[in-house]
Amino acid sequence: MIEIKGLQVKYDDFIAIDDVNLTIKEGEFFTLLGPSGCGKTTTLRSIAGFLKPSEGSINVNGKNIVNTPIEKRGLGMIFQSYALFPTMSVFDNIAYGLKIEKKSKAQIEDRVYELADLVELNEEQLGKNVSDLSGGQQQRVAIARALAKKPTIVLFDEPLSNLDAKLRKQLRLELKRIQRETGMTAIYVTHDQDEALEISDHIAVFNNGKIEQIGTPREIYDHSASEFVCKFIGEANYLGPSLITHINEHMETNRFNPNAKHYVREEKVNLMVPEGSKAVPVKGNILQEVFYGTFSTYICEVLDTTLRIIVKEDGTTRIDSKNELTLYIDPKDILEYGGD
Repeated sequence: MIEIKGLQVKYDDFIAIDDVNLTIKEGEFFTLLGPSGCGKTTTLRSIAGFLKPSEGSINVNGKNIVNTPIEKRGLGMIFQSYALFPTMSVFDNIAYGLKIEKKSKAQIEDRVYELADLVELNEEQLGKNVSDLSGGQQQRVAIARALAKKPTIVLFDEPLSNLDAKLRKQLRLELKRIQRETGMTAIYVTHDQDEALEISDHIAVFNNGKIEQIGTPREIYDHSASEFVCKFIGEANYLGPSLITHINEHMETNRFNPNAKHYVREEKVNLMVPEGSKAVPVKGNILQEVFYGTFSTYICEVLDTTLRIIVKEDGTTRIDSKNELTLYIDPKDILEYGGD
């Protein structure tokens, strides 16, 4: 288990991260998520030992490693830039750490072939120079090399950001599979919300050097703790005061604060009343339709609010963009922030 308490990293008068507190359980996939400059990579580099915190502790299995040299922390690390040896073969890149440890030839071969199978590299690829491989294949080599010495904790610094969208999606599923099969603890840095939601057991959302929220992907998405998290983690509609007043008029209790800010996720605005829901009907007009293949997004004008709604293209729903539309919003799906 990893416990980070009161972590601060300071450069002269600039505080990069402040009062970061995290508990990461053994064997879980934990993601540090946030925009550029938010402190997520600074936190990861502190865990790795590349940065020394100004304050706080980093405890791994009860031992504070803040003053432990990088090479003695027993951590694996995978970088955005792969950091491979381009003139060496794939086999020798994976075997590098094992050779430093003076493992026997048989031990090295067994481990390299075991890892090649895990990351789906074939024998022909093992004999090539890494410079002859594609970006996705090079990232697989980097993963195998990081796992060669059997670290229980592996740090990932935006490892897929240099790849195209289709390959990123494929490899993040592979990363999750590898993490599950090896039982390692993964600490993963990304700015990609979809990536974080898809592969994480828990997510810490960073903003301006502090953690805004820690939770499961579902908790972060459905119950965003702050307006920043709500807007960053996915698409959400801002609900104007007139629409909130309309919704309040249909509620018997627990009405919304008219001075607060309110949001609802795009997919939670419905064309029909969901079974068992207390959804409020609102009339609107369609301004624009955007077709994506498996679904369409409709942009609608509702009172003082522009709503984006998602409709599956399954052949069962027909929308005439010339007619007035009735939409349904369940008050339980509305997120409220601030107010008096």
